[in-house]
Amino acid sequence: MSAASNDVTAAVSKRQLPVGRGEGRAPSVLAVPRAPAIEEAEEAVDLPGVRLFMHAFEDRLGNAPLRSSRFTIEPGCGTGEDRHAVHEIWFVSKGQLDVCYDGEWYRVEAGQALFFEPWRPHFTRNAGHESAQIFSVWWA
Repeated sequence: MSAASNDVTAAVSKRQLPVGRGEGRAPSVLAVPRAPAIEEAEEAVDLPGVRLFMHAFEDRLGNAPLRSSRFTIEPGCGTGEDRHAVHEIWFVSKGQLDVCYDGEWYRVEAGQALFFEPWRPHFTRNAGHESAQIFSVWWA
């Protein structure tokens, strides 16, 4: 690894990047701003193999017209039936699910998304051999 690569690696690990490197000049440093990440916190659920992580909007987006979460489901496990007054979209980022929506079963794979109308019953189970991950967004 070159000396320049080591300088960049060290600077990035300190959250700073060298700027203006040139022969005979010392590098100046540009601070990298913190990513505008939305924090998530695990919320306890009483479902074996299911973990729920709620996204905390209060600090940055308290007035946002939507909410979101991420949940994981281990193979062979599933959620309970859910009905609510909001619209909801699930983005499946990992795994394979069997989803029951309004009495009909659907197979859903990573990379697909689902839309649920208000008050329509829906639930899912992990039909695959790996942990499934779903991002949920809902609004009134």
